[in-house]
Amino acid sequence: MSEYNFKGIKPQAIELLCQNRFNDSKAFYQEHKEELKQGITVPMRQIMLDLSDLMYDIDDQMLTDPVRAVSRIYRDTRGNRSKIKYRENMWMFFRRHKFEYPCAPFYFFEFYPASFGYGLAFYTYRQSAFKEVHNLILKNPGRWLDAVDACTQAGFKYAAHDVYKKDFHPDAPREIKPYLSAKNMEFTYYSTDMTRINTPALIDELRLAFDIARPMYDFMIEAYQNMLGNGLIKPEEY
Repeated sequence: MSEYNFKGIKPQAIELLCQNRFNDSKAFYQEHKEELKQGITVPMRQIMLDLSDLMYDIDDQMLTDPVRAVSRIYRDTRGNRSKIKYRENMWMFFRRHKFEYPCAPFYFFEFYPASFGYGLAFYTYRQSAFKEVHNLILKNPGRWLDAVDACTQAGFKYAAHDVYKKDFHPDAPREIKPYLSAKNMEFTYYSTDMTRINTPALIDELRLAFDIARPMYDFMIEAYQNMLGNGLIKPEEY
């Protein structure tokens, strides 16, 4: 294990984050703001610092600004049914700039009070845009299955949260059929062993998994570039 900036997210910090969420009070937040910053926000930003070289190697257009990559502890409640101001979960995205490259595929890391997870995901607002993923799978089924296998080796499980009921590709090979109905997709790993985010070894774990899953990111970003090239995603509209 190399020397990293990240030293761990401690149980006491997670407990304080939960207390802050429970109190949902600006006064409580202000009183503990510095503790929350040092115990939660700073370690999360350090994860980006320690992974930035790998992420740039995976995609040289990846945004590696640790401040922009990490979620805030307080929430913008405008237009939101829930008026709870503070979070008990935190996340970070490893992706291209969201305004220049809206809906681009991304790696992520997140944690909750009793679990954490990470992986690779791809969502688009328009279902028609995501069909470019299906087209690329049909053109390169072997490459796609190799990318899926890489995700499996990284410890990730596949999921699609929304799928087509109709089979648009009845003659497609059986091995790729499940993926051709997806309107979005993710390859993720989750654990309830919170001791693993309390140590710099988390960085080695993330680096290894993200690097192994690189073929899937390459596949997704190629499909995304096709979306941009075909005008299915227009940055000026987002």
